[in-house]
Amino acid sequence: MSTAVGPEASNVVCPNCHQQVTTRTDPTATTKTHLIALILCLLCCWPCACCVYCTKCARNTDHYCPSCNALVGTYER
Repeated sequence: MSTAVGPEASNVVCPNCHQQVTTRTDPTATTKTHLIALILCLLCCWPCACCVYCTKCARNTDHYCPSCNALVGTYER
């Protein structure tokens, strides 16, 4: 079961090690990210297609426990 988290680091109790922690975040590209980049490439907008991978706006955010490195939850965009 995933913990409800947002786009920024969150204070949670880790479901794995049961410690109160501030999550470590990792933006992750998804199928939606790749589709947006493909559409931008097809529209001849190369710089914008690359920017999709450099910004957080089109990527999900995975939250990890800094103590045990367990996945705590994912914020989906």
